[in-house]
Amino acid sequence: MDTARLLDELRIPYTTEGKNATRNGLSVRCPFCDDPSNHGSFHKYSLHYRCWRCKGGKGIDALKALSGANDAVIAQAMRNCGGPAVIREEAPKYADTLTLPGRDLMPYHRSYLMKRGLDPDYIVERYGIRGTSPFDKFEGLNYANRIIIPIYDLDGNLVSFQGRDVTGVDGVERYKVCPIKKALMHYKDTVYAGHLATGDKVVVLEGVVDVWKFGPGAVATFGTGCKKSQILALTNWREVVFFFDPEKDAQNKAREYAEELALMGVRVSVAYEDFGTKPNGKKRDVGDLEPHEIARIRSELGV
Repeated sequence: MDTARLLDELRIPYTTEGKNATRNGLSVRCPFCDDPSNHGSFHKYSLHYRCWRCKGGKGIDALKALSGANDAVIAQAMRNCGGPAVIREEAPKYADTLTLPGRDLMPYHRSYLMKRGLDPDYIVERYGIRGTSPFDKFEGLNYANRIIIPIYDLDGNLVSFQGRDVTGVDGVERYKVCPIKKALMHYKDTVYAGHLATGDKVVVLEGVVDVWKFGPGAVATFGTGCKKSQILALTNWREVVFFFDPEKDAQNKAREYAEELALMGVRVSVAYEDFGTKPNGKKRDVGDLEPHEIARIRSELGV
């Protein structure tokens, strides 16, 4: 959706300059607080809205407050600008606070990480992971024997978590996310480690362990399926490189997302490399690579 055109149609003043402006933001005076100087911001391509002073409210409510228009007028304006003509949506009910389960890593958590070629102390320090015991539960649900992986939004706020099984027992879910009603937002509405990727260029990987292996400048989409909100999140970087696994389906999806981002003005590319196979015959991915392989790839990708 062309949000600038939408604001023009609704006669809402905005600016793309000044100290509060962001690269993909349209700055407005926030209607939710006593805003003296355009702390509110709409995303250029969606109704995502936030205020740097009060955190804001829903984008649709901001439109109504700033324009004074009714639902029918706003719906027609949204249609004219390539957006959905939906004014009221049933939003998921999220929690107000979140406390991570778990405690300091135990020996078997550390052993799992070391077998993957990772330094447990570094991963704890950089990503804030925790570990659960054989008896740990969260809100009555079994989260035993897992590495608890905090998930933050792009501003560094804890919003959810993912639990990675370290036992390898058949029938046990490898990844178990925080129940939606206990999270502060859906984990697929952000990208993993985005708050740590502070440069202009970012490499997009599939999974959390891939990010741990690849190092700084990488984010993950929690699999190859990207939500629209994740695509929009990636517009916060000037250059994006998709580096999904070499399988055909993963590469097709990477190209699809790259095309979407390119239309939004982001410099984007898709990187491909076949890393060979593991002893069990399965293809190797980024999480299987050795440090010297990672160093070469980082050099080639320019991160």
